[in-house]
Order: sequence, then structure tokens, then C-alpha cells
Amino acid sequence: MRPLVSLTAFALGALLSVPAAFAQKMDNNDAAALKQLAQANLNEIEAGKLAAGKAQRPEVKQFGQKLADDHARMFEDLKRLAKMKDVALPDKATLKDVAQTKMLERKSGAEFDREFMDRAVKDHEKALLEANATAAKAKDPDFKSAAQQAVYKIQEHLQLAKRIAQGAATGATSSTPVTPSTPVTPSTPPSGAEINPKIDFTK
Repeated sequence: MRPLVSLTAFALGALLSVPAAFAQKMDNNDAAALKQLAQANLNEIEAGKLAAGKAQRPEVKQFGQKLADDHARMFEDLKRLAKMKDVALPDKATLKDVAQTKMLERKSGAEFDREFMDRAVKDHEKALLEANATAAKAKDPDFKSAAQQAVYKIQEHLQLAKRIAQGAATGATSSTPVTPSTPVTPSTPPSGAEINPKIDFTK
């Protein structure tokens, strides 16, 4: 008699080997929004890495590392979702973002910290509006859940960015250290949508 573990492994292997043609398809609008969300994560990963390596102030360095780590986890979750929905995602930052990063690389010291945090606040304000709109419009329940979770993480980053930016602008050191994956207390999720436990953006 075949052990239960072997049967389970066999069943899982059979499920993963299902051709992409049988994957649960998304409509074109959701697929495009999924690609945009993934692209935003790639851009933030590169920006975070830059700050982690170049920033002068410890809290800016820590914030940069948090950006890189959090968005890397979000991107991996989106990759799993995209595979399930048979959607091809981008795999690198946009040329426009690369150009902006190159310009930022020329800065150093307090000037770099100021400009990076100013950009972080503006980018996250824009990203929050876009993520909220995406979550509201999404039809696919799995993607809606992913977009909602992205909203919560962007809210956390924005709150943190604003606090650090104030210190970078005045030259004061923040009294509160940046902790990895600080839990956020989000507002009530949009009605009629439940968080999909399979998509975890709050690790």
C-alpha cells in the first residue's frame, strides 16, 4: 500500500504539472494591473538597495533595506500569483527608473539622504493612490486580495518615509529606529473583499 505522504506528493506533482493553458486566466485589465504592480515592486527594490548602500544616516539606510526586503517578498508573492494566472511579469526596473536612480547615485551625504527620502515620500503617495484604485477595480479575487495587501504595506512605508524625511530635511536623527516589516494597522479593507491567506504581503 502506497504511504499517504507519497500519495500527497504525487497529487501535488500532478497539480503543478498542469499545462499553462488550463491555468485560471485573468481578464486583460487585471493582467495589466498585475504587471504594473510587479513593476513598481522591482523599481522599489532597486531604490531600496541604493539607499541601503549609499545613505549616510542610519535610519535612511535601514529604510532602504526595508524597502528592498519588503518589496522583494511582495514581488515573489506576485510571481506565484502570476504563474497561477498565466501572466508574464517584467523582470527588471524600467529605463525611466534606472535613469532616475543613476541621477540619485551622483548625490552623496546629507544631500543624498534628503533627495532619496523626498522621492520616497512622493513615490509612495502616488503608489498608494494607484494601489487603492487597483484594489477597487480588480475583478479577480486573488488579485484583489494581493492589491489590498499591497495597499497596507505601502501605507506603512509612506508613514515611515514621512517621519524619516522630516529628520533628513532638518538634520535631526529620528529617535525611533526602523524595524524590519513593522506591523501596520490598516484601515478597514474595502467592503466585499476578503484577504486571501495564500497571498501574504505582511511577512
